[in-house]
Amino acid sequence: MSSMLPSKNVDLDPEEQAALREWRELVVEHYTEDIEHLEGMEESVHGFHIEHRLIDEKPALRRIFHERPTRALELGFRIMREQFDAHKIPTRPVLRVVGLSDNYLNSVDELRMRDRNQLVALDVKINDVSQPYGWLKQAVYECLDCGATVSVKQRRARQRESPRTCRTCLHKAFEGIKTDNIPIGLFNPLPHFTLRQEDCVYEDAVDLSMSQITYNQDYNLINCSTHNQIIGTVSDDLIDQLVVKSYARVNAIVRVEPIPDRTFAKDTRRLLALDILSVEELPIRS
Repeated sequence: MSSMLPSKNVDLDPEEQAALREWRELVVEHYTEDIEHLEGMEESVHGFHIEHRLIDEKPALRRIFHERPTRALELGFRIMREQFDAHKIPTRPVLRVVGLSDNYLNSVDELRMRDRNQLVALDVKINDVSQPYGWLKQAVYECLDCGATVSVKQRRARQRESPRTCRTCLHKAFEGIKTDNIPIGLFNPLPHFTLRQEDCVYEDAVDLSMSQITYNQDYNLINCSTHNQIIGTVSDDLIDQLVVKSYARVNAIVRVEPIPDRTFAKDTRRLLALDILSVEELPIRS
């Protein structure tokens, strides 16, 4: 019977375990004093700057941050949350990696679909900033049959996803039944969940409209493109720190988004956009 049930995912693979250890080493070695200075903080969220050069010194962490930056930051959050808890800081930390190496420096006109989910650094002018809005980042559901809860990560600007099957109920359904050589597809109990609104995780965000810029070594502006533009999103602590018409280097993950004016739900056309990790001001003279 046990072979019939869907296996539970292992929380961390060996590479992630190594990266987690290196995150802990990095934070303890370089940021313990900074964390201690935050004791007594009352803000609900705090953007914590991490120097990319320190990540580069850790082989496993360097690799996973380059290949799977979102997962690397999730692991880093675990360690930072652990350290905040140890110092009795209730504030939620958000990791802001700054100072990406020049290997990541790119330009809007060179971005293509092959760059999706990759890290980039772009020098831009911030043209406009939207009004803040919230989105459902993680939905929490309760099974109406057994009371079990399950969390489902969501994607911004996408249809909300819900669980297909209650694992607890599925296990109960299999108890005492000989299921050898029976396809799992034959067992498909209907989902019976309700959304627990108050337990869901929400995130504040704003969208940025940005233009590609070029400048010389003295930071004198050469060109601000009216053609090579891109949309990006920032969240949490960054939403109140952006200045329209300012110049900045944005460190981001390239994402693929549906076109805004699509006229049918399954439109296959997509645009590139940025999930911005950090923003570093540039002293551009125009």
